[in-house]
Amino acid sequence: MINTSKLKSLEFNQALYEIEDRYVNELENMLLTKLIEEKSIHLHGRYREILEFAGRTNYKIRLKVPNKNVWSISFRDFRESIRKVLRTGKIFEYNQENTNSAPDNELFDLPICLLLHVLPTKEYENRSFVGNKVIHPILGNGKVISISDSGNVEVEFEDRIVKLRPNYIKLKLTGA
Repeated sequence: MINTSKLKSLEFNQALYEIEDRYVNELENMLLTKLIEEKSIHLHGRYREILEFAGRTNYKIRLKVPNKNVWSISFRDFRESIRKVLRTGKIFEYNQENTNSAPDNELFDLPICLLLHVLPTKEYENRSFVGNKVIHPILGNGKVISISDSGNVEVEFEDRIVKLRPNYIKLKLTGA
């Protein structure tokens, strides 16, 4: 959930595009920095889930799992995956049980999913609009559930859930 007291405007449309790219870049830099510094990361603190940094170019990042796979992930796909996590408010697990129950359009490829799990979920939650309170002139106060790829905002009001264009709602001011 984003702290709205630091925003220039409470107009949802303006705030979304004002800071979303900045947060995607921040998370991208944090992920790459952590991979470069640590070279090998144990995901979820489990012994068998190790992700190693194998290098990068101007267009892609290479990752590998020891004695198994080597993947090349384009930065475009990497950034879009981060954006999708920020807009849905969750990262799907990559074990077989959870990915089968998730909707197909919200699934990530295994290498991207592993890469997204390098950072704690708290980092994504602090930069996501999901959970923020909003105000609609007719429907009243609501809470953001998700943002679609097309930019529509799914908002939960007291009696219903509605998809709205971002220019129809305003963010509610929160404290520091």
